[in-house]
Amino acid sequence: MSDNTQTITADPVIAQTQHAPVSDSFESVLSKQLNHKPKIERTNLKSLEDLPESQAPTVTNMEEVKQIDAEEFLKQMDSRDKVSKEDVKVDDKEVERDAFDLNDIDFSKEPDAVAEKPKKKSKEDNIAELRKKAEAYEESLKAKDSEVLSYREKLEKLEGELERTAFERSPKFKDKYEQPYQTAIAEASEFAKEIGDDASIAEKALSLKGRERMEFIDESFGGGAAASQFLSLINNADAKRGSLESALENYRATSQELIAENQLDESLAIETINKNFDRVKEHLASRSEFFRTTGDEESDKVVNARIEAARNIIHGTASQNEMQTAPFLAVIARDAVNENIKLKAELAKYKNRAAADAAVQPRISKTAMDDGEDSVGKPRGALDSIRSQLR
Repeated sequence: MSDNTQTITADPVIAQTQHAPVSDSFESVLSKQLNHKPKIERTNLKSLEDLPESQAPTVTNMEEVKQIDAEEFLKQMDSRDKVSKEDVKVDDKEVERDAFDLNDIDFSKEPDAVAEKPKKKSKEDNIAELRKKAEAYEESLKAKDSEVLSYREKLEKLEGELERTAFERSPKFKDKYEQPYQTAIAEASEFAKEIGDDASIAEKALSLKGRERMEFIDESFGGGAAASQFLSLINNADAKRGSLESALENYRATSQELIAENQLDESLAIETINKNFDRVKEHLASRSEFFRTTGDEESDKVVNARIEAARNIIHGTASQNEMQTAPFLAVIARDAVNENIKLKAELAKYKNRAAADAAVQPRISKTAMDDGEDSVGKPRGALDSIRSQLR
C-alpha cells in the first residue's frame, strides 16, 4: 500500500500570455500517463494458493502483450499527441479576436479622445451663439472700415500729388508763374554781372528782406542810380517768386483759376476768329462771285456751302483731308482767281464784239427774184456776211 500513497511532485507551471492554448509537449504527456496509474488492489497470493481450484479466479480475454522496441513506442505516442492536438484545435481568427495582449497597446501615443454625443442646444444657447457671431461680424466690419479709410487717405494723397505734378507741368502755369520769375531773376543776375562783376549778388540780395537788402545793394553798387535800378529788379523778382510760391501752395485754387482763364481765352479767341472770318467773307464777296449771294436759290445754296466749309476749316472741325489740302489750295487760290478774272474779261470782250457785229449785219430783203424769177447766183449766208465784214 505504501507504493500507491507515494507523493508526486507537480511540474512547475509557467505563466505565459499566449494568443492560443499551446498543447502539452510529448514529455509532459508521457509523465502524466506514467504517474497517473490505474488504482488496482493487490491480490493476496497466499490466500489464492489456499483456495481450491474450483474457486480460483479465471482470467478470460487476456490481451496479448506484444513486445515492441523503444522506437516503435515513441512513434505511437507521437501519433497520439497529433490526434490530441487536432481535437483541441481552435479557429485562429476567434483566438486572435478574443485574445488580450498588452503588446497591442501603443503607450507612445496619446489615447484617443472619447467622442461625446452632441447635446441638444437650448434656445438660450442658440441665441447666445448667434449673438457671439454678430459681435464677431461687427468687429470684422469695423476693421474693414478702418482699412478702407486708410486706403482712401492714401488714394487722396496720391491724387493730390498727381494733381500737383500735372499743375506744375501745365503750359499755363509755366507761362504765368514760372517763366516770369525765371526772367526776372535772369535780368537781375545779368545786371549784377554787368555792373558789379558778380552774378551771385542777385541771389544774395533776393535772400534778404527790407533794410538789410537795401544796405547790401548800396554796399555792392555804391548807391546811386545803379543801386536803385538793381533794387527795382530784385523787388520785381521777389514779387514773381511770391506769386510762384503762392500758386504752388494753393495749387488747386490756382488750377481752377487757370482753367477759367483758359476757357475765357478760348471764348475770346473764338470770338476774334469769327469776327475776322466775317470780315474776310465780306471782302471776298465784293471781289468774287464764289462767295457772293445773288438771290438765286440754287446759286446761294452753293455759296453758303463754300462759306460753311471754310468756317469748319478755320475752327478745326473739318475732315482731316480738307484740313491737309486747305493750305495748298489757299496758296494757289489768288493766282486762280486772277486768271479767272482775266478769262472772264476776255470772254466779255468777245461777247460785246459779237453783239456789235450782229447789230450791223445786213438784212436779206425780198426782191423780184423771190417772186419766182430765176436768180443769177446763190444768196450769201449770214456767216459769210460776218466774215466779209471782219475782213
